[in-house]
Amino acid sequence: MKMDLPKKVENIIDKLEENGFEGFVVGGCVRDSLLHRKPKDWDITTNALPKEMKQIFKKTFDTGIAHGTITVLMDGEGYELTTYRIDGNYSDGRHPDSVSFSKSLSEDLCRRDFTINAMAYSHKKGIVDLYKGQEDLKSGIIRAVGDPNKRFDEDALRMLRAIRFSAQLGFKIEKATFDAINKKSSLLSNVSKERIFVELNKTLSGNFAENVKYIYSSGLYKYIGKEFAKLEESFYEFYKRDLGDEKHMYWTVFLQNTENINSVKKILSELKSDNATRINTCLLIEELKLPLPKKDSDIRLSLHRLGTKLFEDYIKICKSDRKNAGILEEINEIETRYEKIKEENHAFNISMLDITGKDLMNLGIPKGPKIGEILEDLLKRVIEEPKLNNKELLVDIAKKE
Repeated sequence: MKMDLPKKVENIIDKLEENGFEGFVVGGCVRDSLLHRKPKDWDITTNALPKEMKQIFKKTFDTGIAHGTITVLMDGEGYELTTYRIDGNYSDGRHPDSVSFSKSLSEDLCRRDFTINAMAYSHKKGIVDLYKGQEDLKSGIIRAVGDPNKRFDEDALRMLRAIRFSAQLGFKIEKATFDAINKKSSLLSNVSKERIFVELNKTLSGNFAENVKYIYSSGLYKYIGKEFAKLEESFYEFYKRDLGDEKHMYWTVFLQNTENINSVKKILSELKSDNATRINTCLLIEELKLPLPKKDSDIRLSLHRLGTKLFEDYIKICKSDRKNAGILEEINEIETRYEKIKEENHAFNISMLDITGKDLMNLGIPKGPKIGEILEDLLKRVIEEPKLNNKELLVDIAKKE
């Protein structure tokens, strides 16, 4: 079959071939093309050495020159080119101690993680598939290249990547590969928390997110983090929810049954989560533990705690929860009332009050904590009764404080 390549990628491969070298797209872009999915990146592999690539292409910069990778700029767009390579020993269970360049595509493909990622393609040679990756794609199987124990000894993150691909593609993990994950699971403790966090984000947001269960059944959960390891099997009774691209949405639905919010903070802290994901997840979980807002004043209180963006996220999560199927009408009504509150510009934080601290000082109230206390009290009243958000009315109330 002829694969549809971007014109700039074709041009790069053509230039390599014109200069007597091989050039192939390789890895994930071949897999995704065969699955009729649009590849995010186009990685190119070649038997040309980095110095030879630099002679062929005018605009390049070193990306991972020690590992044979340079980036070629084509009309301002960057494409990574990597020389065929053979990896040395992996003494840290994550990175090769040394890399040597090869002239053989087969030597390059044999070091890759899974059969579905070990295929290469060029218009000239077609698909190069030495490990039956196309068969595994058709069968929906994730299988390690060669000996799975060796693949995971080389790079322990591959175990979590197997589960991530399963959650994204809906593929089963082949038995020998899964048995090796179970056997080698403790090696995951050698992997940086940042890399683990990235894989977990992709797993939880996958189209087949229910396969996050393999993290538990494989034993990998024990080595993700001390606090994470305390999560019971019930947390892995997960399912696909259309919640957009933001990480905090998926961590919220995964961890929302955690009894203690400090556990949520610890889990995300030990995974070196970004602050926004950690803060937003905790705020949403705390809100989900409260009863649904019944009155408009309850909605304004919720907005006070969350702000508009997180409140909308809260509604989206509530609507996506299977156990809320019987109260969807009630949730939709809350959303409708929220839209009206927003349209009428009801105040739900101090900055929205029709009075300021300066106005209070002009009434003779001394600068200090008292100003903040009065503003907080005025906000409580306005949240209960939005019509009070009028400067004259608020001044009258403040005078009586």
